[in-house]
Amino acid sequence: MTTMDEEARRVRSYLLAQGEKYAFTELWPRLIAARLEVIAAVDGVSQEQADFTFDPEEWSIAEVVHHVLTSSASVASTIEAIASGHEPPERAIDPPREAATLSIAVLRERLTKDALAWCALTERLPTSPNLDVTAPHPIFGQLHAGGLYLFQRVHDLDHVGQISKNKNAPGYPQE
Repeated sequence: MTTMDEEARRVRSYLLAQGEKYAFTELWPRLIAARLEVIAAVDGVSQEQADFTFDPEEWSIAEVVHHVLTSSASVASTIEAIASGHEPPERAIDPPREAATLSIAVLRERLTKDALAWCALTERLPTSPNLDVTAPHPIFGQLHAGGLYLFQRVHDLDHVGQISKNKNAPGYPQE
C-alpha cells in the first residue's frame, strides 16, 4: 500500500471497520442522506451558476455533479462484483476531472435516478458479503465491499463541500 497521510488512514480505518460491522441495509441510510445533501446542494442552481468557476484549478458545480455520477456508477458496479467474490471491474473508482456536457437540469435528474439505483443495488447485495476480495482506491488503498459502500457517503459529502465552496466564492452569479 502506498503511504497515506494520517487523515486518509483514519478515514480508511473508519470505512473498513464500519463496512465490516454493519450490513449494507444498515449503511444505506447514511449513504442516501449524503446523496440527498448533494441533491439539495444543487437544487435551484441555474446553468450559469453550475458553469461558474472562481479559479481554473477548481471544478464547477456541473463538473462536480458529473464526477459524482461517474464515480457513483463505478463504485456501485465494483461493490456488486466484489461483494459476491468476483474480481472488480477495471474502472476508475474516483475518476479525474472531466467537462460536464449535460445541463444542470439533466444532471439533477440523474442524481435522483442514481440515488434510486443505490436502493436497488442494496437490495441485490448479499447479506453476508465477501470481505476478502478488495478493490483499489487511489487514496484509501484496498477496500472491501462494505468499506467501498460507505466510501460513497464520504465521497458525496466531500463534494457537497466543493459545491458550497463554489456558491460562497466571490463572483458566484446571484439569480
